[in-house]
Amino acid sequence: MVMLELLRVQAQTQVQLLTNCVIALARDPLSPDQLNACASAARSFEATAHMVGLEAGAELARSMEECLAAVRRGEIELQQQLIGMMLQAVDLLDSMAKLPRTPPTKSSAGPDPDLQPVELPRSSKHKPVVLVADDCMEIRELERKLLRFRGYDVVTAADGLEAWYAVLSGNIDLVLTDIDMPLLDGIQLTRRIRKDPRFKKLPVLLACDKDDVQQRWRGFDAGATYYVIKGTFHDTLVEAVATRIGPTEF
Repeated sequence: MVMLELLRVQAQTQVQLLTNCVIALARDPLSPDQLNACASAARSFEATAHMVGLEAGAELARSMEECLAAVRRGEIELQQQLIGMMLQAVDLLDSMAKLPRTPPTKSSAGPDPDLQPVELPRSSKHKPVVLVADDCMEIRELERKLLRFRGYDVVTAADGLEAWYAVLSGNIDLVLTDIDMPLLDGIQLTRRIRKDPRFKKLPVLLACDKDDVQQRWRGFDAGATYYVIKGTFHDTLVEAVATRIGPTEF
């Protein structure tokens, strides 16, 4: 137990180091050393998280490593949107690392009927389903994991047409879409959703660039419910989603 607590303290320290490393990524010019330091911090947390049983935290840290590796290879750009999502991920890792771990107690008296799970109606157990549409795999996966670890079910789409087919399934409670995508962009996707009477009230959030006001007005004109600014840390992605379809217990 003492070793476990020491490892948990170590995990919290590693989260703070990871936070500092992610913040450093916003500096201009970006150096390879900063990328390597951030990837190393994520890798260290992942290893510690495995040892203390924080598998969800380890998976999220591994996703951050994959994003940073793609940046190093030149496959994606390190934009403010990605830095913002990584800071949200680090904040979630910090919450996980601080959660108390209470080992289950064994009882030889058999199960207590008063403590057995109660079967709820399906509607009471329904978890909101968020559709994440983005043609960048790393960003799409990071958004998916952020929302999933907050208790939402998440469906992903790599382009606007795939997103439209997902909406047609009738199982989506909210759409979060990038604007620049192949086949159908986010504006075209929003218009198509609003033209279908079945989806008139389906919340659609657009991921917009910070300084592109015209982009936001185009989105509202198409029927978007709201927008989230790429890279913002205060009005977080999860808060914007929860405001539209409600928070979850996670």
